[in-house]
Amino acid sequence: MNKAQHDYEVIFVDVGQGDATIIHKLSNMHSVLVDARIADPVLSVLKQHAELEAIFITHWDKDHIGGMPTVINWIKDQRQKAANVYINLQYATTDIAKRFRRTLDEACGDRTIKLKPACNDSKDTIEIINGKISILWPTHAIVITHPDDRNFGSSVLRFEVGDFGLLLGGDAGGDVWPRVDQTALKADVFRYPHHGGELFTGENRWSAYELISKVNPDWVVVSVGKNNPYGHPSKEFNQVKSRYPAIQFLDTTKGNIRLQIESSTGNIIKDN
Repeated sequence: MNKAQHDYEVIFVDVGQGDATIIHKLSNMHSVLVDARIADPVLSVLKQHAELEAIFITHWDKDHIGGMPTVINWIKDQRQKAANVYINLQYATTDIAKRFRRTLDEACGDRTIKLKPACNDSKDTIEIINGKISILWPTHAIVITHPDDRNFGSSVLRFEVGDFGLLLGGDAGGDVWPRVDQTALKADVFRYPHHGGELFTGENRWSAYELISKVNPDWVVVSVGKNNPYGHPSKEFNQVKSRYPAIQFLDTTKGNIRLQIESSTGNIIKDN
């Protein structure tokens, strides 16, 4: 398979201990961004593309939104068509959350962006870059009833195009996954949740083994900072890797991970 056959790429950006994922359609150079801990490495990728069509915010922790104010101001400078920003309906009072809200308010006012809710109450899919994104979790009710648990309310997203499926786990813990539609979990590439953190911490929670078994991916990517203070990826995650010798396990400690996708077949290769 030669490079000309690849029509999409997924870039897991090295942002240290945090998240940023870019889905890029090669034919028109349009992109979708999910989270951004810091802006500079994200913008270095986005500047190679023509237009950022949409942003998804999985939740309001700093390691997922820290770079978003700068990214949204960059959109304004590009004078492009207004980007849709799908916001997790959580509420946070941290300094970065307050700054991000001010940026969103200003960007809505000057029509740089259009705000959309990111919850799965409607069960509708979002048609974008000739594929579709499904918000598998959370419902609005979950966000309202668990306001202090941002990981429990973290968005779980699925992107599909042709025969290719990508599952983005946000920071969803082991208590989330039994509640997600299990028929929608199968994916070719799985961005593992919470930087490879421990999932099985009590009853009614899935373990790393249960989750990977349900998703049954060919590739698992962990977005994680080198020598981070949290001990990520966890012992639970590292132990389960040996049970799946056929899966490609990757992490961002050595830089961006760029996967080239042939959507008509679902074939994937890593761009070194």
